[in-house]
Amino acid sequence: MILIYDFNCLADNGVLENFLEDIAKNTKHCITKESGKISLCVEGGEDELKSFSDTLSKTLPFSLFLKSVNAHTCMQWESLKTIKIPKCEITLPFTQKALLRAKAEFNPFVKNEIGANPDISPPLVFQDKNGRKEYFENFKEAFFKAAKVAANGGYLNIKTKNGFISVSKLQDKKYENFSVMLMDLGTASKIAVLKNAEISALASLEKPLVKTHSNLIFASNYPNFPRFFNVGLANDLFLYLLSAVLFEMGVEFTALEAKRSAPDASLYFEEETEQNERLQICALDNGQNIIVKGVSFASPKLLNAIKPLKNPHHMQFAAAMQENDLFEEASCGVYLSLKNNDMIMFYSAQTGVIDMVNIAYENSLQEMLENIADEDETGSKLVKNFAEKFPLIFAKAKDISFEEKPKNIANLWNIAAFLMGLGENLDEAREKLFENIEIFGGQKGPRIDYKLLDEKSAKTTLNARKFIRSVMSFCLADVDSGLLSYGIVESLVYFLSDFADGLKGDFQIKNILLLGSLFSVKTVSNLSVKHIVNYRVDFNRELPIEL
Repeated sequence: MILIYDFNCLADNGVLENFLEDIAKNTKHCITKESGKISLCVEGGEDELKSFSDTLSKTLPFSLFLKSVNAHTCMQWESLKTIKIPKCEITLPFTQKALLRAKAEFNPFVKNEIGANPDISPPLVFQDKNGRKEYFENFKEAFFKAAKVAANGGYLNIKTKNGFISVSKLQDKKYENFSVMLMDLGTASKIAVLKNAEISALASLEKPLVKTHSNLIFASNYPNFPRFFNVGLANDLFLYLLSAVLFEMGVEFTALEAKRSAPDASLYFEEETEQNERLQICALDNGQNIIVKGVSFASPKLLNAIKPLKNPHHMQFAAAMQENDLFEEASCGVYLSLKNNDMIMFYSAQTGVIDMVNIAYENSLQEMLENIADEDETGSKLVKNFAEKFPLIFAKAKDISFEEKPKNIANLWNIAAFLMGLGENLDEAREKLFENIEIFGGQKGPRIDYKLLDEKSAKTTLNARKFIRSVMSFCLADVDSGLLSYGIVESLVYFLSDFADGLKGDFQIKNILLLGSLFSVKTVSNLSVKHIVNYRVDFNRELPIEL
C-alpha cells in the first residue's frame, strides 16, 4: 500500500523537501513535485503507515509557508517520479530535534539536522563592563550569570547565530528600533493584543516578529512605552536558553535592541557569524501571512531572478507574478509604498507591463492649498473656512515641505493627518494616523474622494488635490479623527476595487497583486482582501512586499 501526502507550500526554498526526506529516511519513499505541489509517497503495511503518519504529524513543524496537507492512496509505485532533493541553504532558527537536544544538554551550539549551520563552537565568554573575561564550558552557569545582568536591570549584549543583540528588561520609556521578546508564549496576552493567527505565527518554525499594539492594562502601567511594537519569541538557541533562565527568574518580557557600545556585560562565542535579517510578518484575518521584512527564507534562485530589475515597482510586480505563477494571465499590480513612488500597473503576455496610474502633487503644503483655492470658487471658500477654523494648523502649513519625499499615497495620508491636527509635523501626524487606523473599533468610515485626473485615460494620475479637499471638508464638519482616519483607508480600498472593475471589461484581468510596504499596515490589507472580491487577490509569497 502506498500513502501519498500532498503539501501546498508557498515557498520554493527547499525547507519542506528536506524535512520530509529526514522524517521518511527509514521508510521506502519518494518525493515528487509538480506545479508547486510537493508530495511525499510512502510504501508499507497498514500499521506501518499509521505509525508513520503519527510520526509525521508530531515531527513536521508548523511553517508560515505550509498551507495544507492532504493524504490519499496510490497502487502503482512505478508511476511516481521522484525528484532530487535540493540542498537547503536556509539557516533555520532551530528545529524540534535540535531544541529537544539543546534543552536536555543546555547546549546552544546544537546544530539543526537540515539547512545551513554556522561554524561556531565553545567556549562561551562572559565579559563584564570592565572588560574582565571568563570562559565557560558549563553553558548553564554562563547563561545564569548573564541572565542576572538583564534581570537586575542591566544591558546584556549576547551573540547569537545572527550576530550580537542587546537584551534588557522592559522600561517605561520611548524605544526606537526595538522589538519585544516574550520569554514564554503564554505571557503574550499580558502585554499585547494578538489574534489567534498571530499567536500561531509567533510559534512557527520561522519565529517571525509580528507588529502589534499594547493592551490597555500594559499601556496604563507603561504610559511612555510605544503603543505599537514588534513582538516575537526567541529565534535562536542562544536567545531561547537565555529566555528560559530569565523566565525562571520571573522576567516575562525583554527589549531587543542593536548591540550596545558599552553594555553592562556580554556573552559570546569567538567566531564571526553572518547577519541574517529576521522575518517580520503581518498575519491577516483570512489566514494569509504577508512578509513585511526579511529575505532569509526566500529561495536564492528567486532572489537572483529579480536582481536585474532596477525600478522598485516593476521589480516587486515581477517577483509577485513569478511567485504566484501568473505570467500567462492578465493581472493588475497595485504598488503602494512607504518609501518609493506609487504605481498601479497592468500586465498581460501580449503587452508586458504597462504603468497606468501614478501619484503627483506639489512640493509644499502651502503651494497645494494655494492651488486648491485657485481651482474654483468652492476651493477658495474651503481654504478660507479652513484657515479661519484652524488658524494654527493653517499657519504651520507654510513650513510643511515634501519636496524630498516620494510621491505616494502614504505621504498624501501624512498631509491629511497634519491637516486633521494629529501632530505638530508630518512625522508626528503620520504616527497618530496609523495608530488610529489600527485600533479603530467601528465598521465604517466616511467616504473620501480618490479620483483620477482623467477618468477616461488608461494612463493617468491620482487627483491629490481632490483627496485633500475631501479631507478638509470632513475636518470642517468636525468628523471624529479616528472615524476619518479609518475612512481614509476604507475609501482607498473601494477606489482600488472600482478601478479594477473598470479594467475588467477592457483588459480581462483575473488577478490583483497587492505590493509595497503600505500593505504592511494590517487594516489596509485586511480591508483590501475583504472588499476586492471579484478577483484573485495575492501578495508576495516568500519575498517581502517591499524589497
